[in-house]
Amino acid sequence: MSSALNFACAVLPIVWLCVSLCVLRLPGYIACPAGLAVASVLALFVWRHSAAEVGSAALEGAFFALWPILLVVLAAMILFKYSELSGGMDTIKAMLSGASSDRRVLALVLAWSFGGFLEGISGFGTPVLIPGAILVALGFSPMTAVVCCLIANTTPTSFAQIAIPVVTLSSVTGLDVARLGAHVAMQTTLPSLLIPFLIVGVAGGGARALRGVFLITLASAVSFALPVFLLAVFVGPELATLVGSVCSIVGTMTANKFLYRNTAENAQYQLRGGNLAPARRRMSVANACLPFILVFAIVLLTNLVPPVKALLAPLSTTATIYLGEDAKPLTFSWALTPGVLIFAATLLSCLAQRQGIALLARSAGAVLRGSGKIAATIVSIIAMAKVMSYGGMTNEIAIWLVAALGSYYPLIAPAIGTLGTFITGSDTSCCVLFGELQMKAAVAVGADPAWVSASNLSGASVGKMISPQSIAIGIGVGGLDGQEGEILKRTLKYCAPFAAIVCLTTYLG
Repeated sequence: MSSALNFACAVLPIVWLCVSLCVLRLPGYIACPAGLAVASVLALFVWRHSAAEVGSAALEGAFFALWPILLVVLAAMILFKYSELSGGMDTIKAMLSGASSDRRVLALVLAWSFGGFLEGISGFGTPVLIPGAILVALGFSPMTAVVCCLIANTTPTSFAQIAIPVVTLSSVTGLDVARLGAHVAMQTTLPSLLIPFLIVGVAGGGARALRGVFLITLASAVSFALPVFLLAVFVGPELATLVGSVCSIVGTMTANKFLYRNTAENAQYQLRGGNLAPARRRMSVANACLPFILVFAIVLLTNLVPPVKALLAPLSTTATIYLGEDAKPLTFSWALTPGVLIFAATLLSCLAQRQGIALLARSAGAVLRGSGKIAATIVSIIAMAKVMSYGGMTNEIAIWLVAALGSYYPLIAPAIGTLGTFITGSDTSCCVLFGELQMKAAVAVGADPAWVSASNLSGASVGKMISPQSIAIGIGVGGLDGQEGEILKRTLKYCAPFAAIVCLTTYLG
């Protein structure tokens, strides 16, 4: 078979995902298993792998999806659900929504800072749905609220859920997680500094909205971007988004307190007539924040205190699942994995708050009952990526891209990541889908594989604002049924320049 036909076959699973998700509008839990079936058939009949090789490749992907990726997703969702049922999230919402009555400041606090915090803990749509619903309740139009939240849910996703996208990228490529995290932070710092200004422009109806809140917006941007950069470059990526978003909440609210002026120009941006419901249960802010404080403390303790890390690190199992050549052993860490640490923090919070184990069990039950479709999507997309990798399809695509672009390949590497998130709706899934391809292409053109591989995640984070899955979640904010196309049209014009910034940063770097 000719090399051109090989390439055409290699891209078929990716083409299927594009068509099924974006044209046919199939949900991920249907499109992704079908993509796995397409890749498996190609591996069997085009690349002539045995059924045992194809099956074991898919099985390796499934195990990797379950532990640690799906584990951390479920643990984060259980933590969030517990915080909701205990009443703590109501207290946090009320605190944040009371920061100001200026629509521009509220967009910064809720969409950018609080949205980043939710991304650091749970992700999977909560940074769009929850801040968006609060903004609508406060008086925002649903379209403006959703667009603000989609724009905000970009660069914070790079280190979401205790940096699971970076950890996944490291596992797929074999590159050092700390180095990848540092490169992602370098590539996304400029977008992180610019996005809050765009949010204010959207919330206020144009660039003129920056008048009167420019310094507040700058404080919101710097108080997020600087901690993220310093942590990712000098400490590690695990806590970057979580710490950056907390610093941004404090920085934005502090700047608003001391810099905001009640002028005639600012008066036009005041919201009136909001109907945010009061908290269902009385809980102090400190108590409400306890689960998230414990996540921070436990992750810090287990990653930065050598005796603790040395004690827990041996609690792991290494196994080789793939039965063909070039098999890569998987290591399952039973203690030093983000999902276990998040669940431990949730359990300790439940005990400290005296809420009762029954409430935690009810939270876990609610999450597990509703997670089947998420699990099917994650497991199948990662299994598909493993079949493509071991089957030779990923390598075939890399060879063709390098031949076509040569030394200019790094210029479009982030755009591949943007496409990946548009297809899969997830930075993590995008890293699994294209991470190895980016590394192999970088090696072939003589570029730094860590820098180019990191750009896959940087581009993916920008692509989150146009992800059909994120837009579908935003529809739930209220009254936007059937307006997916309008939302995509509005976010696409903002996504394109930010993607260009990351592409130029990667190429020049």
